[in-house]
Amino acid sequence: MTEHSAHLRTFVIANPTAGAGQVKEDWPLLERLLRANLPEMDFAFTEGPAHATLLAREALRTGWEMIVAIGGDGTLNEVANGFYERPDPATCYQLDDEGWVRRLDVGLKPVNPDAVLGLVPLGTGGDFRRSVGLMAGAPEAIERLRGRETRALDLGQVGFLDSRDNIATRYFLNIASGGISGLVDAMANGTWKGLGGRATFALATARAFARWKNIDVEVRLDDTSEFQARVLNLAVANGEYFGGGMWVAPGAELDDGKLQLIVMGDLSKSGAVRMFADIYKGQHLAHRKVDRHRARQVAVRLVKPSPHALVDLDGEQPGKLPATFNVHASALKFKT
Repeated sequence: MTEHSAHLRTFVIANPTAGAGQVKEDWPLLERLLRANLPEMDFAFTEGPAHATLLAREALRTGWEMIVAIGGDGTLNEVANGFYERPDPATCYQLDDEGWVRRLDVGLKPVNPDAVLGLVPLGTGGDFRRSVGLMAGAPEAIERLRGRETRALDLGQVGFLDSRDNIATRYFLNIASGGISGLVDAMANGTWKGLGGRATFALATARAFARWKNIDVEVRLDDTSEFQARVLNLAVANGEYFGGGMWVAPGAELDDGKLQLIVMGDLSKSGAVRMFADIYKGQHLAHRKVDRHRARQVAVRLVKPSPHALVDLDGEQPGKLPATFNVHASALKFKT
């Protein structure tokens, strides 16, 4: 086997603002490492929101075999969305008269079914990297891009309402959620992130609590069970971590064909603050107001309207509840 055929033809998509500008600052070294490990490589920098999705889709259409995201969880999410033709929200989901987002046709349309996703994590939160074992730093992550070994991962999809109350849809790799986490993300993404993941999200959480009121929701699991609750947050997890290192879904597996739902119930603000320390250790599941479920589909509707019932997708804040979350088993090849 020749050197060229031993490695995947790689297009790198780098977010220069990720990690409070770390990607831009470190780029000369990163490029040298990439070229030393990948014989056939090219790159582009993102220029704004959703640009990574467009870059990934175009790179795959022009024959690149692997697309590597350099940045945080938001950059990775955008790149993963570019592995598929843009879905038509009205074909995938419908808002019914009872306030449920109903799934219609969510069949995937990959740009290239054999394409591989790679990651060099250099963002603020960096939660997905914890689930895939990329904690040693950029040089090791780049070395792991060599060769052709891959792992099949599940891909999440969610139908939700955008800011204009229109149906929208998007894919996610790690964790989607509804509740205070969406408000936290909106605040974290609107501030400087130079303090690092944990401090950034801790400050954003404190700001979110100042205006937060628990929301009343109804939840359906796989159309077979249903419950109603007042909640602080609902986390629909493919991976285990979110919010800058919170171990919110211990035992969630990226390749089991299911989502883990973590329901944080009607906690007071003081009770929630006390519980947050336990989330970093994965010990919050013992709390009497925290429940865990597993399902292939999770539908959530609001019983009472709330202006802060926002949706979070891999650290991005694209819309609000109601929403339906579903999983595509083994849909994405990830470079190991």
